[in-house]
Amino acid sequence: MTDERPPADASLRGALRSLRALFGDGALLSAGSGPPLERIALRSDPPSVAPCVPLEGPGARLVAVPAAPLVAGFLDGVQRSRVVGYVAGSPLIYASVAAAVRERVARRLETWREPSVRRALFVSRGRLGETAWNQLRESGVPVVDITADMTDDAIPVHPFALRARALDLVALEREGLERRLAAEWCRSESRWLWIDGGISGNLAVDERATAFGVVKSHTTLYGTAEQVASVLALEEAARSPAFLVGHRPRRAVASWYLRLRTAAGGDPLHGLVRVEVSPPADMLDPEQITDEARARLTAHCDRISAGILAERAPLSLPDPRWDTLTYGIHACEMYLDALVGH
Repeated sequence: MTDERPPADASLRGALRSLRALFGDGALLSAGSGPPLERIALRSDPPSVAPCVPLEGPGARLVAVPAAPLVAGFLDGVQRSRVVGYVAGSPLIYASVAAAVRERVARRLETWREPSVRRALFVSRGRLGETAWNQLRESGVPVVDITADMTDDAIPVHPFALRARALDLVALEREGLERRLAAEWCRSESRWLWIDGGISGNLAVDERATAFGVVKSHTTLYGTAEQVASVLALEEAARSPAFLVGHRPRRAVASWYLRLRTAAGGDPLHGLVRVEVSPPADMLDPEQITDEARARLTAHCDRISAGILAERAPLSLPDPRWDTLTYGIHACEMYLDALVGH
């Protein structure tokens, strides 16, 4: 989000006050009356199975839970976007994004350094028109042009298309805040950091970093049909063999599945997470991996898996994602919700 004149009050209330002065009550909706756009399914990728490169031999591995916790910090980010009005048929979308690390201090979670928070109005300059755009800029409302890189004839007319484009940009801003916090931790800390989500886009999380990512959703499952069937059959406290996933143009990551808990009804995805770490350089070419390097990787994966299993209690109830949402990340999310609002 960029803006040369941050207003004295960048909150939703302050933005609405400026918008009301510019466009009148008729252009604004009852902000807060509907759910955030993030709760509305605008687009979903179809479920798929993708190939991967094995780094360990086949077979599930049971993981012993350690007596002492491994993880010292939990990093998460949130975003909240709402349509607050329309001008010339184009939506005005107010968004707040935030990211923070909550670190464990004397068995309590406290905020590490300062949380990152950004707020702005996302609009299409091309659809809004120069007069309204300049009025917004002069008012001091932090504003982002969601169609800045598009020619006039390519700018969508459909409000839902503009809304989806704004959500994509909001997500990129949130990811940017998360990456910067992860980079700060990796530069200054030797303790372990749990990152909510994947790490493939974060170049700061290299093979020397004491950080890993935990992916809770499984729209894409990795492996052959036989390997996926083995993942879905994992027992509680068991992990799959590690494998290499190439994210082009992002860099490759080493990954594996871990079952936190099983469901009475046999849901194959219940309690299933996928862990990501930056692979050592000697693991990037599977044909050149030595037995010593593979043994080091196995020990590394087992240690991180044990640290994750140690965080299964307390449960994150009543959150419906409690089977994969461990309390450290849940607490970080609640802290961020308090900063940006629901």
